[in-house]
Amino acid sequence: MIIRVKINEVEVEVNEKEELTILQLCLENGIEIPRFCYHEKLTIAGNCRMCLVYVTNEEKLLASCGVPIDAELDTETIETEIDEILKAREGTMEFLLINHPLDCPICDQGGECDLQEQTINYGLDTGRFYIKKRAVEVKNFGKLIKGIMTRCIHCTRCVRFLTEIAGINELGVLGRGYNMEIGTYKKNVIIESELSGNIIDLCPVGALTSGIYEFKGRPWELKTVKGIDIFDSLLTPLNIQTKGSKIYRILPRINDNLNEEWLTDKVRFHYESYNVIEKMRLNIPTYKIKENNYIQISWKSAIKILFKLFLKKITSIKMI
Repeated sequence: MIIRVKINEVEVEVNEKEELTILQLCLENGIEIPRFCYHEKLTIAGNCRMCLVYVTNEEKLLASCGVPIDAELDTETIETEIDEILKAREGTMEFLLINHPLDCPICDQGGECDLQEQTINYGLDTGRFYIKKRAVEVKNFGKLIKGIMTRCIHCTRCVRFLTEIAGINELGVLGRGYNMEIGTYKKNVIIESELSGNIIDLCPVGALTSGIYEFKGRPWELKTVKGIDIFDSLLTPLNIQTKGSKIYRILPRINDNLNEEWLTDKVRFHYESYNVIEKMRLNIPTYKIKENNYIQISWKSAIKILFKLFLKKITSIKMI
C-alpha cells in the first residue's frame, strides 16, 4: 500500500511495507530532526523528546522516532519547524541542561558532542536556573571506559546496546525522577564484554569516554586514515586517527555488510601497546638477556646479530 504524507508542505510517497517511522522518513528526505536517544541499530526508547513533530488531527506533539508510517497517516501533514515545535525543543534542551555540569573545556567529548551542537542549534541563549546542580557518584567501568555520570542525560543508548547487541545485562536504569541514574546493579562491577568500547561511540554527551584517550587530544587535531582490522578474519574497516607519528584513536568505519558500526575492544584499544613498544624497542634496538631484562645496543650490533641468526637458520635448513 502506498501512503502519501506531506512533510513541510512537500508530498512524499512511501510504501507501508518499508515500516518506516516519521523520523526515518524525514531523514531519508533530507529533513534534519534533532535526537539523542534514537539510534538506527537499537530499539526505540523515546526518552529525550527532542524529535517532536506536529501531525494534523493530533492534540499534542508526537515523538517522531516512535510513530510508524501507516494507513492512519495517509494524506496527513507533518510539520517539523513550526513555532510550537521550536519552543518545545528549547524547553527540552533547558531541562537536559539543568543538571549538566559546565565542564566542556575539560571534557574529552568536546568538538564531537551532540549536546553542544543541539544546544547551539535549538537551545536558549541564556540560562534561567540558579539552583544547585545534582551530582552523581563517579562509576568505575574499568580502565578502558571513563564514566562521569553527572553528565549523563539518560538516553539509555549504552543500556540498550549492552543488552541487545553485546548480550549482557550489567548496565541498567536505577531510580526515577530526580534520583534516576544509569549504572551497574551491583557495586564495583566492571563491564566485561568484547564490545564494551562501543558505548563510548554511542554516548551523545561526555558521560562515557575512552580511558586510554583521556586528555590526549581533540578531534580537530587528529588526522584520519582508513584501515582494516588485522585481528579479524573479516577485515573490518577502521578509521585510524593519528597526530604526528602516533596513533591516538581507532574508531569503526560503517559497513552494514560486515561490522555495521561496531568494533571489538581488542582492535579499538590495542594501539596503546605500540606506544609502549616505541619507548622500548622501536627507535633504539634492545637485546634480551634474560626474561624481562633488556639492554640497548647499536644498530650495527643489531644487524650483526640478525645476520648470524639468519646464517644459523639457513644452515639448519640445508642439513635437513
